[in-house]
Amino acid sequence: MMLRVPAGDGTAWARENAADIQAIAEKAGVVLLRGFDLPSPVAFRAVCQAIEPDLRPYTGGDSPRTGVTDQVYTSTEYDADLEVFLHNELSYAGWSPRIVFFGCLIPSAEGGETHIADGRQVYQAIPSDIRDRFETRGIVYLQHLWDADGKPGIGKSWQETFETDSREAVEAYLRQSGMDWTWTDYGIRTRAPHDAIVTHPKTGEKCWWNQADQWHRDLGGVKTSFGGSDDPRFDPSTAGEGSLGNHVIYGDGTEIDADDLRTIRSVTRSLEVAFPWEAGDVMVVDNVLAMHGRKPFKGERRILVAMA
Repeated sequence: MMLRVPAGDGTAWARENAADIQAIAEKAGVVLLRGFDLPSPVAFRAVCQAIEPDLRPYTGGDSPRTGVTDQVYTSTEYDADLEVFLHNELSYAGWSPRIVFFGCLIPSAEGGETHIADGRQVYQAIPSDIRDRFETRGIVYLQHLWDADGKPGIGKSWQETFETDSREAVEAYLRQSGMDWTWTDYGIRTRAPHDAIVTHPKTGEKCWWNQADQWHRDLGGVKTSFGGSDDPRFDPSTAGEGSLGNHVIYGDGTEIDADDLRTIRSVTRSLEVAFPWEAGDVMVVDNVLAMHGRKPFKGERRILVAMA
């Protein structure tokens, strides 16, 4: 759903209509607010905080981002020619936001849409045999993060991921999150068990809620894409639980068939919706009901993200 922001103080309007905006997002999954004046990250943060004051840092996230002001980040810094496939934010981590905000300061000259899909529709459209395996077994995300003081690996170091240099702070986060970990000669290895399908706390509807297809080390098959063996960051010699890199398995410890993940990716793609960004847009995403991604783009693009 799209709402146009009336002329005047957009932040004040967002504060006055915050409850309605959130209520719409909890039904539709996504609300696009069009017409803010967003000259800076601070202005974007003010709008987000007007809608939901409890903004949170990106602790535990594996996407390369840069903090641009307090609790506001670049949306992703993956190469412009790569597609980021549909996913729910931080579904693999120790916490996951209820709301994700995206704000457009500069739209790209070509492409760069933040495409979305309804997790309820995805759940219903996935073949029942595949869906049942994920629903009954759950999944475990396996990650091995390198140490910034040692040999570089794939993706972010554990210091960048957890936004701290303290091993004690990392262990406290993992313990509170119900995750297992082992410190290694490379860095830290973590195991994060999660449900692959969740029920929305307000609507009671089941939603597809994971990003297994982006963590599986054997997927591949889609050129210039994030999350496969043709991803330029991918190195099979350092992928998976045994050394550096990411992988995902079922909760019972068995492997997930990569062909099932290709089917899931095809289903999500068939249900995606995309629109061109305009400067001043703010998109409010219910992170259970809706999945999001990013299309490849050309030209300058400045999309910011905040989470609550």
